[in-house]
Amino acid sequence: MSTDLSHFKDAFFEESQEHLTTIEEGLLQLEQRPGDIDLLNRIFRGAHSIKGNSGMFGFTAVSQFTHKMESVLDQLRSSQMVVTVEVTDLLLQSLDCLKALIDCAKSGEAPNDELVSALGARLEACQNGATPTKTVAVTAAPVPSHATQEHHYTITWGPPQYLFQRGLDPAQFIKELGELGRVKIASLDTSRLPGLKELDPEQCYLGWTLEVETVKELKVIEAVFDFVRDDSTLTIVDRPTSGAPASAMSDGPKPLGEILVESGIVSQSELNQALSQQKRVGEILVEQKAATLEQISEALKKQSDNAPAKKAETPSIRVDTVKIDRLINLVGELVITQSMLSDLGSRFEMSQLPVLLERVAQLERNTREIQERVMGIRMVPIGNAFSRFPRLVRDLSGKAGKKIHLILSGEETELDKTVIESIGDPLTHLVRNSADHGLETPAERLAAGKPEQGIIRLNAFHEGGNICITVEDDGRGLNREKILAKGVKQGLIAESDKLSDEQIWMLIFKPGFSTADKVTDVSGRGVGMDVVKRNIEGLGGTVSIKTTAGKGTTFTLKLPLTLAIIEGMTVRVGKDTYIVPLLSILESIQPKREMIKTIVGKGELVNVRGIYLPLMRLYDVFRLEPELSDPTKAILLILETEGERVAVMVDEILGQQQVVIKSMEQNFRKIEGVAGATILGDGTVGFILDVRGLLNISRNGTAQAA
Repeated sequence: MSTDLSHFKDAFFEESQEHLTTIEEGLLQLEQRPGDIDLLNRIFRGAHSIKGNSGMFGFTAVSQFTHKMESVLDQLRSSQMVVTVEVTDLLLQSLDCLKALIDCAKSGEAPNDELVSALGARLEACQNGATPTKTVAVTAAPVPSHATQEHHYTITWGPPQYLFQRGLDPAQFIKELGELGRVKIASLDTSRLPGLKELDPEQCYLGWTLEVETVKELKVIEAVFDFVRDDSTLTIVDRPTSGAPASAMSDGPKPLGEILVESGIVSQSELNQALSQQKRVGEILVEQKAATLEQISEALKKQSDNAPAKKAETPSIRVDTVKIDRLINLVGELVITQSMLSDLGSRFEMSQLPVLLERVAQLERNTREIQERVMGIRMVPIGNAFSRFPRLVRDLSGKAGKKIHLILSGEETELDKTVIESIGDPLTHLVRNSADHGLETPAERLAAGKPEQGIIRLNAFHEGGNICITVEDDGRGLNREKILAKGVKQGLIAESDKLSDEQIWMLIFKPGFSTADKVTDVSGRGVGMDVVKRNIEGLGGTVSIKTTAGKGTTFTLKLPLTLAIIEGMTVRVGKDTYIVPLLSILESIQPKREMIKTIVGKGELVNVRGIYLPLMRLYDVFRLEPELSDPTKAILLILETEGERVAVMVDEILGQQQVVIKSMEQNFRKIEGVAGATILGDGTVGFILDVRGLLNISRNGTAQAA
């Protein structure tokens, strides 16, 4: 009888990630506590566990490499070797290689044997008393064996039409490819360009075919398009130009196009344009009436169905048994309550109405507590998200030539696992920004009367029904004049605009915005902070900035505890009920007549303490029949997101409540201004408003029925 080991292998990979995290955290602490034998033992046990488990599953490369690491660690804990920066660097680089080997074992890819052999030899030399030499840190991703092989990439790129609207310049992408190698040909594709009447100058209709020669691997080329890849039409074909296997260097006849280019009859761009116009087999067969469009579509579907599917990874979460025990006890109480209600229902009399109400109240308490306990199961300490930053800061300080001390606090604060998985990238961008832009060099800090070692603090804490995460540095602070000048130069603001400090700070979140004097491999391209804002607001959160020149900057992320449930304000418009996220509400007012103004080209505005805000009648947006059409008799909710505000007019505020979010796109379709839906207490559907969408509607003047 054959045994399916896939389940056990999944457990091995999951446990290995925990051991790798333990080893990395231990090695980083080891620099501060080189004589801590307990710490060395903990690191050694993690490596020993990986070695034993990998050998059991036949992952020989992992087992053999870990054994070499284990030998060095054994000499450190037995005091035969002393912990130095060089030894720690070697072990951290080896740990990255071990991560790559485990990833290769999981995916079935071939590891980089040259890198594994080189690091293995250095570990053996270190064990035999040689002094480790500093080398460039390796990445955790598997690297192909032919690391120096030159590639010839043919890239066909059709950017998303919103490219210009996000402040992105396609020339910057081509320039970045040029920094990775040589852009031999850049051919412009204008086939998507509409007629002059339909042309929208804010939309990108162009495309490019690029020929790039470089020694960089495919994943490096793909990374250039990371921020637009999901919405682009992107094809990258790799044709090695040297060191290719025999199958790639065919002795057969050259393609016709290549001969024509070499003969000078046509240019490479003309050939690329001709190739781009080649029709697919299906299109030709339909034109020849050899097959119908339906038959071609059916054949394509079969082709897709027969394609080998990758096994989807099943996400998992480790739960404290105490939480499970409490949940089981609550389910037991719920069963008892249900039994009591059933018994009461079988012999119910009106005289027993107080007993019935008591039983229903008990059922409500049980249900609410079960809901809280179930949500608690998804709650994991935010320390899991913080754990990556000690290593990141250590690497950044070495690259930037700065001395940086990272202080973590609030790691025990619990947050929904989905939220934690989504905040990793925003936090990484903020920490990198603080290290590269915020903190000064040691010489600059000493000249300013500061300690030469800069400080970055990560802190998490609860505030009301939300969680706040702060990223704080004691660096130079934001430069108001520099940000203003850059904003004017990029056309984000006019020189005559009177902006508050808060509005100026928010400019750094605009796509493509950067005040860096030069681009480094750490930051400076103007994309990171845009990712921070977009991701955090996608989670229903907000970002705010406090900064003092010469003292430092603090970024505060305010997030909901969970994505499944939000705190909302229930409002009524006519006979319809809507939920407004509480996080977006600043205040509610009932305006006086003199506060309402109508301006040509701007529409209705309301004066709130000297600031004019756009007035949006919710019944106009969703084409409803209102009860009140006079703003002075209705209620205005002042909503804010991304530093922008809008006054939304409703008939009545019904109250505050927690609501469970249901996706609109999965169950119906996307509606501008609606983030989701929920089932209200009376069984009807209530729409949850999307404040960002409402601001877009206010700006563009488009409305639709929900």
